[in-house]
Amino acid sequence: MRLLDRYLLRELLVPLGFCLGGFFVFWLSFDLLGQLSGFQQRGLGFSEIARYYWYAVPELLGTVMPVGLLLAMLFALTNLTRHHEITAIRAAGISLWRLCLPYLGLGFFCVLGLQLLNEYVAPGFREAQDALFREARGESGANPWKERIDIENRTDRRVWNIGAFNELTGEMRSPRVRLPLASGAKRVLSARGLTWTNGHWVVSPRVTESVYRSANDDNPALREVLMREFPALNLPPASVEKWEGSDLTVLVPVVTLVTNAGVRTNVIVQTPVTWRTNLVATAADGLTWRIGAMDPVRGELKDVRVEVPSEPGAWRLVIGETARWSGEAWAFVRVTEYLFRGATDSDPASAVHPELVVNELTESPEVVRAEIRINALSRGRTMKRAELTLAEIRNYRRLHPVVRSDLRATLDTQWHARLAGPWTCLVVVVIAVPFSVAPGRRNLFYGVAGSIGIAFVFFVLQKLGFALGQSGRVPGWAGAWLPNAFFATLGIVLTNRVP
Repeated sequence: MRLLDRYLLRELLVPLGFCLGGFFVFWLSFDLLGQLSGFQQRGLGFSEIARYYWYAVPELLGTVMPVGLLLAMLFALTNLTRHHEITAIRAAGISLWRLCLPYLGLGFFCVLGLQLLNEYVAPGFREAQDALFREARGESGANPWKERIDIENRTDRRVWNIGAFNELTGEMRSPRVRLPLASGAKRVLSARGLTWTNGHWVVSPRVTESVYRSANDDNPALREVLMREFPALNLPPASVEKWEGSDLTVLVPVVTLVTNAGVRTNVIVQTPVTWRTNLVATAADGLTWRIGAMDPVRGELKDVRVEVPSEPGAWRLVIGETARWSGEAWAFVRVTEYLFRGATDSDPASAVHPELVVNELTESPEVVRAEIRINALSRGRTMKRAELTLAEIRNYRRLHPVVRSDLRATLDTQWHARLAGPWTCLVVVVIAVPFSVAPGRRNLFYGVAGSIGIAFVFFVLQKLGFALGQSGRVPGWAGAWLPNAFFATLGIVLTNRVP
């Protein structure tokens, strides 16, 4: 059977090559006639024109491959039928579906090839062709920078305000990112000491505040704050002394008055005092207190630290001069970072960094490009074919789980059209078989004409379904997949009815 499969494929591949080459030459000639005068005015040479049309090949293949495969199938099977080779093969006990197996395999190979080509090769070639076309129009100095880009990542609650973005290099100018503080963010207030006076604790005039962005932050923002910022400790010394900690006995010099034979002298007596050290307690309000040492005699606390969990609405603001993508994270250059402790904080802590790498930012340059591309398309003309890649649609949807209804219909249709388009190659194989292998000369003539007519109707319905899906009149999956499903079913039914 392998010899038969090779023979059938050879009979198909030759006309397929001629069909694809003929379509490409026809399109090239037609397009070149329309743009030749413009190329001559710009003084473009043969190499520049050849590059321009070379960049158009991947996208053109997505259009001509199904048509070329259909015509090649009609020619090959009609030729085999005319010479009674199909009849001989079936007389040898080989079913029609087994005979078509190499053609179905080739169709499936074309499906995978076009899917990869459309997703990974065609976008880059399209950008290169646009750049070359701009050069052909005398716009060689076209600015790759896109200005004033705003991106809202509703999934991760991040907001980008980008002054300018370079679509070629992925570099940013004047980036500004608002991030919610990550899990484990906290404030740490440190005071040298607290003293128990008149029934309450009195803190030193100024304390140090450290704001940690996350549980793993080892470089917190620091500043001094007024003592009114320090949390109140509403416990007497006797209660604080019972906190979890350790005991430390030291000799404390105490001056006492001693009377000896009527003579009063000052005597320094070393009195043992047990201190409480490394006291730790978590209050009911979620604050964690850490006290280095407590003097139970004088009611004094030393090296007091209070860890305060981040409040609801706490967020970071990172403002850089430029930013570049390292492949894994964004590195901001000459950065000012502000840490807002709550939604109403009007006096945030700030820190200046020569360079700051923000690892939690997952918006890669591809995500920014998708945002620019989809916003530009949604504001401009209606797309008449699948122009967006699956990655672009996926990146945009990740940032925008909820979009307006018209844009959602466009994205759904583009997504399913990108998936369903290459499967047309397999559908045309199924369509061509019943109209090419029917016995009898008259049936062959009408079969070829009928298959071409059905294929024409198929492509018309495919375009119609795409337009209806983008307008929201039918679901996106229906507009993209139903023409394929209907004609594939029709081809299977007709193939089973071939005598």
